[in-house]
Amino acid sequence: MHDRGQTRPASSLKAKLPMIKLFLAPVIWGGALTAGRIVSAELPAFTTSCIRFIIASLIMIPALWMKEKRFPKPTKQDLVWIFLLSLVGVVMFNALLFTGLKTITAVRSSVMLAFTPAVVSIIAFVLFRERITLMVGLGIIAATIGAVLTITNGDIAGIIESGIAIGDLYMLGAVVAWAAYSIIIKSAMSNLSPLALLAYGSVMGVAILIPITFFEHSWSTVPTLSTQAIWSLLYLSIGAAGLAYLWYYEGIAVVGSSKASVFLNVEPVAAIFIGVVVLGETLTVIIAMGAILVIGGLLLTNYRPRKKMVTRNRDRG
Repeated sequence: MHDRGQTRPASSLKAKLPMIKLFLAPVIWGGALTAGRIVSAELPAFTTSCIRFIIASLIMIPALWMKEKRFPKPTKQDLVWIFLLSLVGVVMFNALLFTGLKTITAVRSSVMLAFTPAVVSIIAFVLFRERITLMVGLGIIAATIGAVLTITNGDIAGIIESGIAIGDLYMLGAVVAWAAYSIIIKSAMSNLSPLALLAYGSVMGVAILIPITFFEHSWSTVPTLSTQAIWSLLYLSIGAAGLAYLWYYEGIAVVGSSKASVFLNVEPVAAIFIGVVVLGETLTVIIAMGAILVIGGLLLTNYRPRKKMVTRNRDRG
């Protein structure tokens, strides 16, 4: 009887582990905005991105070997997809993100980035004529209103008169870049696994970034980084670009992509909470309203009727 009592908690924990990892992954991503804000004050965007993905590559390549027992050979078409993913998801997104974080808060940026799923739905509709359901449509409208409130801080007339801040434009660019990355990766996964794409994309991203970083003339400043910036950079590399992605993909393998995507709703909440607690940023009433609308819209765009059980079961395969 004693042995059974010891076995059940262990097996129960093992069964819940994928769900725990799925919850922790977006929490880590939420904290990446705070870490990025700290690093961006001391390092320029391309150098930060390059160091981040050098470290991430050192994690992803061994992880790929341990998981698949080989390095899958990409076809010529795969190489084109990997290049596009690296250019959009590694180079452009990170450069725009870290440049934007120099001038706007982690709280503000988290609300804007949470607008991404709505942008993905719009792009998919325009390019691929993917049907937008009533729920998704309502979600897009709610998220758009929330994003506008956040960007303008409730003063739409003032923004029209004076113009949008440059940091907001960079962050909007990051939203579009990540939305494009999300669209591209759907086609790119036809032959290679997500982990293989992530590993190869990280390496190719570094290859693209290294020549660009020399124009920033900032490698000599790396040894002088503050302790806080070093820890933040390690967090961005090992945590956000390494463990979080691995845990998210492991979760998808167990529960399917539809259920896994719901956990992404945790990211903006975590980002706002960490930004307020760690950096002491102010959560204004307007930004709070924008966050509620964007997160509510995110929930609606991820809504799946219960009757579609067949699709969800296919995801598990």
